[in-house]
Amino acid sequence: MRQPGRLIVCAALSDRGGLGGARDLAYDRASARRQALGRILRPRADAIQDSTLGHAYRATNFLGHGAVGAKRWASISSGGLPKFLDALEADDAERIVLLDQAGTFITDLRSAGFQRFAVKPLVSLGFRLALREVAAHAEAEGFDPEELEDELRVFQRSFEARIIYRS
Repeated sequence: MRQPGRLIVCAALSDRGGLGGARDLAYDRASARRQALGRILRPRADAIQDSTLGHAYRATNFLGHGAVGAKRWASISSGGLPKFLDALEADDAERIVLLDQAGTFITDLRSAGFQRFAVKPLVSLGFRLALREVAAHAEAEGFDPEELEDELRVFQRSFEARIIYRS
């Protein structure tokens, strides 16, 4: 598809056949997106968790744990939040390490009687609420909302693969 108007051509600087400069720019942009997500979500993480607590209460009633189960959910998940937020902001290699370390979150939930079928919807709800916050605050961070939403979805897939489905 051709756009009306003049064509703009950007010359690339050679790095002797490598793509180092292009990779560095992409890394810097990804790092900037991840840092922006952290700035948006860190101050809102507790509110997002509180919003999921009502659903956790219903899930624990379904599982027969009642209010005690919901309190366990809140305690265990709030303990994992700082590590998860660190992983959100980290580069790919560090993210994997942090998520693997945070795998104790799911082990603790399982020990408290939560099964994967109950955990997955609650985690998905938390991510949906986080996406709303990202959409509402992305422009204040200098990003298009879709760009940050995509970055959060990439993290969600990594999170689910390493935390939810692995154990």
